[in-house]
Amino acid sequence: MVSELLKGFRMLDLTDEKGALCGKIFADMGAEVIKVEPPGGCSSRTIPPFLEDRPGADRSLYAIAYHAGKKSVTANLESDAGRGLVADLAAQADFIVESFPVGYLDSIGLGYEQLAHRTPRLIYTSITPFGDRGPARDYQWADIITWAAGGMMYMMGEEGKPPVQMSLPQAGLHAGGEAAVASMIAHYPRQVDGIGQKVVVDMQACIVWTLMNEQAMPILHGNHIRRSGVYTGSAGTMRKMIYRCKDGDMSTLIAGGTVGGASTKALVQWMDEKGFAAEWMLKKDWTTWVPGMFMKLTEQDHFEINDLEERVQRFFLTMTKREIYEGTLKRRMLLAPCSDVSDIAHDEQLNAREYFVEIDDDTLGRKLTMPGAFAKFSVTPVGPHHRAPRVGEHNSEIYGGLLGVSETRLQSLRSAGGI
Repeated sequence: MVSELLKGFRMLDLTDEKGALCGKIFADMGAEVIKVEPPGGCSSRTIPPFLEDRPGADRSLYAIAYHAGKKSVTANLESDAGRGLVADLAAQADFIVESFPVGYLDSIGLGYEQLAHRTPRLIYTSITPFGDRGPARDYQWADIITWAAGGMMYMMGEEGKPPVQMSLPQAGLHAGGEAAVASMIAHYPRQVDGIGQKVVVDMQACIVWTLMNEQAMPILHGNHIRRSGVYTGSAGTMRKMIYRCKDGDMSTLIAGGTVGGASTKALVQWMDEKGFAAEWMLKKDWTTWVPGMFMKLTEQDHFEINDLEERVQRFFLTMTKREIYEGTLKRRMLLAPCSDVSDIAHDEQLNAREYFVEIDDDTLGRKLTMPGAFAKFSVTPVGPHHRAPRVGEHNSEIYGGLLGVSETRLQSLRSAGGI
């Protein structure tokens, strides 16, 4: 069943991996998303891993996941015929999302000003590595560059060692998600005045937003968080955040204050039940314990932090992630497991919400388990309603049905390399 949220709206998806998620979100909400690809297929179809480790344009797990629910047409933008087809499709679209180098689509007659002149209500969203103005507007993109330029890689790794790369390419997912939100924000006033607009998403800025509290540290504390492995904070006031357990790692920051203190008190009481708490911990008023990450600590503060962290580590090593997490939920503590892919696949919360869905893939002759709804609505469903398309699978349906191009003309375009 197709979602009713954006049913009746049409998006052209001219992105690569920098924006695949944007079109996916729109397709999940019921929009008709037409992925416009080069005749050989989008570069996102070459991203490993591949289904059953067999490379192929229709076997990239990235493409299978992030193109689910879309339709696919091919168009050679280096040809007049290909550009003409896309311009005609744009005239029938409500949204466009693209991730070409800044200025390229303008140079071939498919920029915002050219298309909006014909279709004023068009919302045209561009995903760029560093925005569309300023000295970095023409810089090249790579996932590692975006994470480094956005500041996150400065935080990742061990103290005194080089920064480390994010586990899997994700910068494009952040940019695609922001592009979807920004496009919907632009959609709201269009519902009132009927006028579209251009939206520019800066990938570097998207990564800056992932820094969360680190952004405010220089302003609020006159200092900044440093690359420090399993610790966080500044030199001299480091606090451990990642603890080993029997089968992995747990994340927690032992804290004081009204909320943090209640969590720490519950942890100490749990440790006492198992014989790991020291006497001073049981007597401590944790709601008034406030050794912040940038405060000057006393000798007693250092002793308490070190002793507590060492005892917590020994305590956690007696249990699995699941055992710790279940105990955490009962005691309402601030703690979370560091989940791997297997943990996510078997997560009780996700399974209870029926997050993962099965999609029939008739061309592969099997069902595929896919990420489902990003949100649950009381009436209309959200999520992929059909498999990812094959390259150019909908050429006849879209060009013939929507634009009225004859099959003879399509055959000619194929022969000439236009589609």
